[in-house]
Amino acid sequence: MEDTDRFDAAIILTLVPSTQRPLSIGFLLSGWDMLDVDVPSRERVEGAMAKLVGSGFAEIDPSTWDIRLTESGAELRPSVNASGGKRAIPGRINEALAGQRTGVAPLELVPEVFDAALEDYLARGQRRAERASHHRWWWLASFRPRPAKRPHKNSQ
Repeated sequence: MEDTDRFDAAIILTLVPSTQRPLSIGFLLSGWDMLDVDVPSRERVEGAMAKLVGSGFAEIDPSTWDIRLTESGAELRPSVNASGGKRAIPGRINEALAGQRTGVAPLELVPEVFDAALEDYLARGQRRAERASHHRWWWLASFRPRPAKRPHKNSQ
């Protein structure tokens, strides 16, 4: 596996919760952005998924493109040291993958599936930013210093 392809596969292995719970493309994009501070292209996601499936570490549901770990993938992930936080895990999984025999499955991530997931992810981010913006203005407005009251002319 090429270094960048292996690291992309390591990001996905970090994000997929288990053999029982699959991860959707939308949540994959969200998690990838959090870990790598980058929203991947369809080609990068497709390439990483093809490597994981071809190597026997993951399975893809062809109807939804959800990804889940196989037993081999589930065994590989906890074998790495998770100290240093979630962002350090892909690097450690990348190192563990370097010693593995890998293959590539013939996968083609349908552009419509990826584009819809990307659009949804970006729209959720926009809505979250708008809500935070509105909340922030309200919060700041409630703590603005109020002008001092002047004594009324008749109160002296």
